[in-house]
Amino acid sequence: MSDEGEVFERPDTVVVNAPSGNHHTIEPFAFLTSVKESERNHNVLLISNQPFKIDLKAIWTHCGLVVCSDGGANRLHDYFTNDKEREDFLPNYVVGDFDSLRDNVKRFYQSRGVKIIPQYGQYSNDFQKSVRCIQIHFLLSEQGKPWPEVDEDDGLKDIWEKELHGSSNIDIRIYALSVIGGRFDQTIQSINQLYILHKEQSNLHFFFITNYDLIFLLYKGVNYVTYPNRAIFCKDTSSPPLCGLLPLGDKPVTLNSFGFRYDVKNWVTKMMGQVSSSNRVVGEKGFIVECTEDISMNIELNL
Repeated sequence: MSDEGEVFERPDTVVVNAPSGNHHTIEPFAFLTSVKESERNHNVLLISNQPFKIDLKAIWTHCGLVVCSDGGANRLHDYFTNDKEREDFLPNYVVGDFDSLRDNVKRFYQSRGVKIIPQYGQYSNDFQKSVRCIQIHFLLSEQGKPWPEVDEDDGLKDIWEKELHGSSNIDIRIYALSVIGGRFDQTIQSINQLYILHKEQSNLHFFFITNYDLIFLLYKGVNYVTYPNRAIFCKDTSSPPLCGLLPLGDKPVTLNSFGFRYDVKNWVTKMMGQVSSSNRVVGEKGFIVECTEDISMNIELNL
């Protein structure tokens, strides 16, 4: 079989029904659509220390938990122009080594009941520390237990691994704002974590929100990515939203798809080979991707 496979061009809109066999159902835009309390409660907004322009309030109402990773608290604080608004949008936790967190921001949130968790250990980055905080929060809530005392060096890691045995089966969608787009090494580390955490903590489903797109993982096997309509995430209806399928893992990936401008059959993608970029989402309410390995995907956001 040739690595090139086959390519099929589609019109601007096609109807794609859910596959009948075993498949992963992915709802990447639940942070814009979740209305049921049970769905909202499993959506987490994780704010990192990079600038963002996206409408934060529109996301906030669909998330049941908000965590600021170190200087992400500065970004949240400065997003609003007055304390009245800031008090209406308080995070649940601020976590990290606090090398970026401003003292006035720490005092503001601490005085209003936000749980501040310093973690000074340097063997995990602030993103990883925040993810542990999220896992612990959901497990303790499910068990009806209060937070234990957290050692300031690497206490979250100790609680997660020793007391909670480093595993959970609670499905959690984490919408990480501004983890992509800063320093290149940090961006690559974030993508690396996207792959690693899926292998190690498969109950977590990560979606990275940038000012331009949403980045997430499609899983080995058949994936049905669904949404109410494309206008939910792309207000500009003059052309279908852009997308890409990026083989950033350690193996080549063979793809079959239905729901893109350029669908493929038995198409092999890999770094140093052919890569699908600048494609478009034409599936009216969803699309299908079958892949032989996990693969990163990005979809244009225009809110």
